[in-house]
Amino acid sequence: MLASGLSLARWKVLEVLEAKGSIRQKSLAQELGLAERSVTQAVEGLASDGLVERTADPADGRAKLVTLTDEGAAVLAASTAVGEQVLRRIFGSLDHQQLVYLDGLLGAIDEAAGKA
Repeated sequence: MLASGLSLARWKVLEVLEAKGSIRQKSLAQELGLAERSVTQAVEGLASDGLVERTADPADGRAKLVTLTDEGAAVLAASTAVGEQVLRRIFGSLDHQQLVYLDGLLGAIDEAAGKA
């Protein structure tokens, strides 16, 4: 992701836009579970890089719609492919039993973090 200029946060924005299509910036923040201000900064950076486009919402001129551009879709696809290659390199040597065990450990960690 970093090679393509995407942080994890910026990658997540692009991923949501790919799944949802055009979406209000406020709804994008809700989808990501982030403060609107954080999403605004990420969207502004992505827009200046030509990866997303911001337009006025025709239903409410005060709201902004965010849309993934063709360039953004290409960057997202490339960074996703690289990420998958890295994961295969890291976890590809594990057998099924080890992957099941790892999944259980990660689930326990996730649950413990949720209680904290």
